[in-house]
Amino acid sequence: MRSYKEDFSHFYKKPIIGSGVFIASSADVMGNVVLGNDVSIWFQVVIRADINQIVIGDGSNIQDGVVIHVADQYSVKLGKNVVVGHQATIHACQIGDGCLIGMKSTIMDGAEIGEGSIIGAGAIVSPNTKIPPRSLVLGVPGVIKRQVTEEEIQYTLHLASKYVRLKNLYLEK
Repeated sequence: MRSYKEDFSHFYKKPIIGSGVFIASSADVMGNVVLGNDVSIWFQVVIRADINQIVIGDGSNIQDGVVIHVADQYSVKLGKNVVVGHQATIHACQIGDGCLIGMKSTIMDGAEIGEGSIIGAGAIVSPNTKIPPRSLVLGVPGVIKRQVTEEEIQYTLHLASKYVRLKNLYLEK
């Protein structure tokens, strides 16, 4: 039988929140969470770092209904300018800078998504899958279809900066 090391010390930590962060009133952010500058956490999001750490890089946005959680052996790390679409599930994985994670997609334990990649809506990235940088992943299970174009990379960065501007409006409200 496999043994697991349980560490509940993360439960007692308070989130560390960078400057210019927007957290919607209906979002739950708890435990060992580190939010970079200009991050936005939208409505009905759950970010639960009770048994490991979650780090979200500068300029990233976590859209409505997303769930982010960890595992005993895996933390979550999202790079800078990551766009996570509505109702996605991010579980115990690593996501590089400038990625677009499509609506209702699922990234599972131990997966690593290379920078500039796009995970299509509804795709499922299986446990321990390594996605190279600039990959377009579609389907269930997720399969690399092609390389992401420069135009698609620029669009993802546009979306990330758009959400920074939008969260600033909410902070002024």
